[in-house]
Amino acid sequence: MDVAEVLREHWDLKVSGLEVLTGGMNSATWLASCGADRVVLKAVGVDDESFGPGLEVARRLDDAGVTTGRPRASKRGRLVELVDGRQVAVLEYVDGAELVPSDQVEIGDVLGRVHSAAPLESGETADWLRFLLPFEDSLDLEPWIRPAVSAAIADAVALGPVSWAWLHGDPAAEAFRRQADGRVGLIDWGSAMRGPILYDVASAAMYVGRGVVPAYLARRPDLTEEVRDGLDVYLRVRYAVQAGYFAWRITTNLLTGISGPADNQKGLADARRSFGL
Repeated sequence: MDVAEVLREHWDLKVSGLEVLTGGMNSATWLASCGADRVVLKAVGVDDESFGPGLEVARRLDDAGVTTGRPRASKRGRLVELVDGRQVAVLEYVDGAELVPSDQVEIGDVLGRVHSAAPLESGETADWLRFLLPFEDSLDLEPWIRPAVSAAIADAVALGPVSWAWLHGDPAAEAFRRQADGRVGLIDWGSAMRGPILYDVASAAMYVGRGVVPAYLARRPDLTEEVRDGLDVYLRVRYAVQAGYFAWRITTNLLTGISGPADNQKGLADARRSFGL
C-alpha cells in the first residue's frame, strides 16, 4: 500500500515522514508526519466487522473526554475507506508512554470512565457469546480446548443478566498511554464491541492483575456486587477466547503481529495454563 498516496488522495494530507508501527495482531499501521501534525493510518481486512464500530466508539468516547486516538473523517466524510482490498482509517496520534502491568490503578480507572460514558441496555449473554463462532472449527486442535470453552460459556449463561456497555475488548497495558499532562488515554479500538462490562474488567485483570478491580469500582461502585459474583466466571470466558483465538491462528497459520509460529503456540499454552490444565 502506498501510504503517502492514500493519505493524499483520501484525506488530503501531505506526508513529510513515515514510520511503520509494530505490535498489531490483526492490522498494519503507520505513523505519518504531515507537517507539524502526526496521524496513524491503520489498515485491516475487509472481513473485520469490528473496525468501523470501534472507530465510532472511539469518536464518541473522545467527545466524552476520554482520549482514544480519535478517527479523522476522509474527504468524503467517511471514517473508513476501502483501499486495495482493505479497510483503512486515519487516527489522531496519541503520544505518551505505554502503561505497564503495575499501573493497575490507572487502567481500572480509565475502564470505569469508558463504561460510564458508553452504557448500553443489557443483551442476551448466549447471543453475545456467538462472537466465538469464527473459532468453532479450530476448537478440536487439542482435546482440552472444546470442553474448556464449552464450560466457560455455560457458566456465563448460568450467571444470568449482567450490565452492558461498549467495550474496548482488549485492554492490555500497552493500549493505555500516559500523556505529558498526566492524563491517561486508551487507544486501539479494533476489538470494540457491545457486551458485558465484566468481559473488559476480566480482560484487564488477565493482563495486569486483579489490582484493576478496586480502581474500577471506585468509578463504578454500583457494580460492586456484580463484579464480586461474576469476575471469575468472565475470566474463564476471557481464557476461552484466548484459547479459541490462538487455536484459530495456529490452524490457519496466521503470523501477523508475531515473530513466528512459536508465539501462537505460547498463546495457546498460556490459555491452557489459565484453565489449570
